[in-house]
Amino acid sequence: MSIMTRAMRAQEVALCVVRKWWRPATCIGIAGGALVNLVIIPLKTWTVPDMAAAAAAAFAVREWGKAKGTAE
Repeated sequence: MSIMTRAMRAQEVALCVVRKWWRPATCIGIAGGALVNLVIIPLKTWTVPDMAAAAAAAFAVREWGKAKGTAE
């Protein structure tokens, strides 16, 4: 097995990890953080939600759509 073949195989494995696991895990984390910051904490403390958290939720939806588009 040549060095070039090994490098190409390593690249394929890395791309699979990023496309199949990293993006979905990131989206779940961002959506969970938005849920806590926009719903749970404001209800518990009777305060106004943080709008930066709302932007993170929008980002999570965007990333989810990108992941769906690149799924094989």
